[in-house]
Amino acid sequence: MMEQREVSVSGHTSSGRPAAGSGSSKGRAARRRAVRGPAAKRSARRRSRPAAAARGLSRSKRQRKSASGQAALPFPAGQGSLSVIISARNEEQTLPKLLEQVMRLKPQEIIVVLNGCSDRSFQRTRLCRQATVIYIPESAGHDVGRSVGAKLSRGDLLLFLDGDMVIPAGQLFSFVEAAGRGVDVALNDLDPLLPPFGLSDAVTRCKLYLNQVLGRSDLGASSMTAVPHALSRRALEQIGYRELMVPPKALALSIMGGLRVEKAGMVNVIKHNRLRQGNTGAGNAMEQLIAGDHAEALVWVIAQQRTRGQLSVESLLEHRRQIAAWRNAL
Repeated sequence: MMEQREVSVSGHTSSGRPAAGSGSSKGRAARRRAVRGPAAKRSARRRSRPAAAARGLSRSKRQRKSASGQAALPFPAGQGSLSVIISARNEEQTLPKLLEQVMRLKPQEIIVVLNGCSDRSFQRTRLCRQATVIYIPESAGHDVGRSVGAKLSRGDLLLFLDGDMVIPAGQLFSFVEAAGRGVDVALNDLDPLLPPFGLSDAVTRCKLYLNQVLGRSDLGASSMTAVPHALSRRALEQIGYRELMVPPKALALSIMGGLRVEKAGMVNVIKHNRLRQGNTGAGNAMEQLIAGDHAEALVWVIAQQRTRGQLSVESLLEHRRQIAAWRNAL
């Protein structure tokens, strides 16, 4: 530890010993100022007040800045603690920048789940002291990463992100703010970014159809498949962290369980989504995975509706008619 020394204007240390350099011209000038008396001291204090106030204001501003030099956006007190869960695979370029934005939210914890990384994502993430790093040697999928992170989380609110996109803290804030005011599942509103139904891809149609079957056509193509999205602790406990591995089913559980599900903000993840071999081209592996997840969710929903006596030949025909009318109107 560095030794701290205090020097008074008289050129002596706090212990009364002459300070280093007290014999210099600066030391002599300091002694002359001290001899001038109380009036001079009061005048000097008056002159120094504006500068001192400015220094105090400057410190206050600096305290409101994060390590990245940007203003912090702490979550309002009394609305719960925040856990941010980031799933990533080989994102050494974007992870540090994303963590800078996340730190501006002042979360209670940051959990980064690294899935099968072969680059320097681990080393780069370790530079963030607040981050808890979960390393999975073999890729288990980002949805599995979210499930693992959710199980380990302690916050009242959970914000889910992917490591391949740097989203400004101001846009992230709307999701945690919605969860803080009582929304159990806060979703990303992608509808303004999507083409008409006839030009939509298979994944978008799966999302639209599931929400229609669930009686929530107002959600459009919003889904727990897409980030960012946020959950309340109540939602996590009701859904179960295991079910997060199949996001469409988790959404169906939320809606049919009576949880409050709403759109909370719009982040253009389509533009910033990192293109990989597995998510480009018609019928790519990611498209098949998401379509399969929606099929699993639909099977569960139909089984629940039958158990509750909500399905009959008449209701199915009416549902088909409504779907056809909705599709033709798009």
